[in-house]
Amino acid sequence: MISIPGIEFFTTLIFYIIIFLIITLSYNLAYGYSGIPDFGRAMAAGAGGFLCGYLPGRLMAYILGIRGDYLSNVYVIVDKVNMTLESNPPLSMGLLILTLILGACAGGLIGLLASLPILRGMRIFYLGVTLLAFQVGFNTIMYHYRPILRGELGVPIPDPFRWLMHYRILGLSPGITRSFGLIAAAGIVLLIIAYYCISVGRSPLGRVLKAIRDDEVAAATLGRDIRRIYIKVMVVSYAITGIAGALYAFYQGYVVGLHFDKIDWTFWPIAMVILGGLANNRGTFLGTITFIVLRRLIIFYKSDLEFILPFSPIWLESLLLGVILILLLIYRPRGLLPERPEIPLSREEIEGIRRKVGA
Repeated sequence: MISIPGIEFFTTLIFYIIIFLIITLSYNLAYGYSGIPDFGRAMAAGAGGFLCGYLPGRLMAYILGIRGDYLSNVYVIVDKVNMTLESNPPLSMGLLILTLILGACAGGLIGLLASLPILRGMRIFYLGVTLLAFQVGFNTIMYHYRPILRGELGVPIPDPFRWLMHYRILGLSPGITRSFGLIAAAGIVLLIIAYYCISVGRSPLGRVLKAIRDDEVAAATLGRDIRRIYIKVMVVSYAITGIAGALYAFYQGYVVGLHFDKIDWTFWPIAMVILGGLANNRGTFLGTITFIVLRRLIIFYKSDLEFILPFSPIWLESLLLGVILILLLIYRPRGLLPERPEIPLSREEIEGIRRKVGA
C-alpha cells in the first residue's frame, strides 16, 4: 500500500522550498547575473548556521545571569533559556531578528574573505575551485574545533518559536504550530530577499552585471571596476545565504559541523539554478520548487520501492536527480525558462531612433 504524506511532510516541504529559494536567489545573483562560479555556498550557509549555534545561547545566558561554563552545561543552560523564551514572545522575536542580522553579517564577512583572491588577480574560473577548498577547510574546523560548537558533539539552539507551542491551529499539534511560525518567519525573509533580487535584476545594475559576465574587457573599457563589483556581489550574496543558514539552524534546533555539507548546500543549489535558467529569477523559482518537490517525494516514497528496485533505495535520490539533470542539459541546456535578451528601450522607442537615423 502506497503511503500518503501527512501534514508534517508538507510543512517540511514548504520550509525547504523557502530556505533553498533564498539560497538559489542569492546564487543566481552571483553566478547567473555576474558569472562568478561559486563552489563555496555551503560555507556561507554554515557561517549563519554556526553563528546561530554559537551566539544566541551564550547571549541569553549572559542576559539571564546564568553562571557556569556554557559548553559543559549547554543542555541545562539552553533549557533555562527556552523556559524564558517560552513566556516572553517579544524577547523571542528580538533574539530571532538579531540572530538573522548577525547571521547575514557573518555570511557577508565570509564572502569578503572568500573574494580576496580576486583582488590579487586570480581569474574567476580558478576562484570556484579555491572556494571549494576553503569550504572543506571551514567545515572541518567547525566540526573538530571544540570551543565553538563542542566539536563532533554539536550544540542545541535556543528556540525563539517555542512560545507558539501554547497555541493550537485547527486542533493541530504544538509542533505543527511551531512549524507554521517558522514558515511564516522564513516566508517574510524570502519576500524581502526576492523583492531585492528581482529589483536588482530589472535595474541598470542588473544589466551591468550581465555585461561583466559576458565580456569583462568591454565592461572595463566603459569605466567599470570589475573586481570591486565582483567583491560586492560576493558579500551581498553570501550575506543572504547566511540568513538561510541561520533559519535552517533554528528549524533543526541543533547544529553540528557536518550540517552544511557541500552536496546539499553547494551542488544542489547550483543544479536548481541551472534547472530553472540562469539570470532569470522566475526560472530560479521554478527550478528550485521543481527540484525540492521531486527530491522530497523521492525521499518519502523510496522505501515503498525497496522490493521493486534491483538496488538499495538509498541510492534512488541521487540516481534519479542525476538522470533528470543530464537529460535537462542535453535537451534544455539553458534551463526551463531561458534568459531573455535585455532590451532597455521599448519597441516604439527603437523604431523612433531608426526613423531619425534614416532621416
